Amino acid sequence: MDDEDLTNPVVRGVIEAMHAGDQAAFLAAFADDVELTDDGTPQPFAEWAQREIFDNHGRLEVTDEEEEGMHLAGPFHSDQWGTFLTVWKFQLHDAKVIRLDVSAA
Repeated sequence: MDDEDLTNPVVRGVIEAMHAGDQAAFLAAFADDVELTDDGTPQPFAEWAQREIFDNHGRLEVTDEEEEGMHLAGPFHSDQWGTFLTVWKFQLHDAKVIRLDVSAA
């Protein structure tokens, strides 16, 4: 699935920024008090994004979207973990991501 085909514009912006390695744009899509879980474990968002996305070149290749673009699935690749299937579930408020739940599929 191409980035421009993603339904939700905020979620599309997150994925486009991730693919471009644009840390400022990626972080700008999230609320200051965003909640994040990774495989059900709460994580500090800024540290997680730095480690999983930017330091290790993490990239989600979306193959499926549901819930009006709020749930994405597809292979995630990073230099640290290799490639594995993931599910990303977003919650928005005022055009910002307020919660992100990421898990292995």
